[in-house]
Amino acid sequence: MLVTCVARVRLLAMILWIACSLPVVTAAGENLSLIEQGNQQWAAGDLDQAAVSYRAAIGRDPKHVDAYMKLAGLHMARQEYRAGVETFQKAIGLEPNNANAFIGLAIGYLHMGNPALAQAALEEAVRIDPGRRATLEPLMARIQSGTSHPRVIDAPQQE
Repeated sequence: MLVTCVARVRLLAMILWIACSLPVVTAAGENLSLIEQGNQQWAAGDLDQAAVSYRAAIGRDPKHVDAYMKLAGLHMARQEYRAGVETFQKAIGLEPNNANAFIGLAIGYLHMGNPALAQAALEEAVRIDPGRRATLEPLMARIQSGTSHPRVIDAPQQE
């Protein structure tokens, strides 16, 4: 049980790192401002307002990949895995060679109990960015061996 919790924490930390390390570069200063605002709200723990800011950035520019990535990362941090997967898929639709989006998608699929799709998404991330192979191989090996953690529901569990 403790190992499963530790694995979850590590996966969520990876997701947060991905979402927070993405560069925010845009020609539309308003969207940059909304994303910065969302980042500050997220850092302050106001996840609901951060989601509003990221959605507003998407509303102003429906092709703003970085806004989708931030929103997807936020969904994942909140353990809203289906919403996270759907949002990563939208980002991929706009930018098919986004390795970070495929990594996030894989983590979401893994949490939703679909290791085959998680494996496929990780393989696509490595195809796009071969430099990530060494980092992703341990997770890919765990998925292939069937030792990835069990299915997790979409809502945070109460203790």
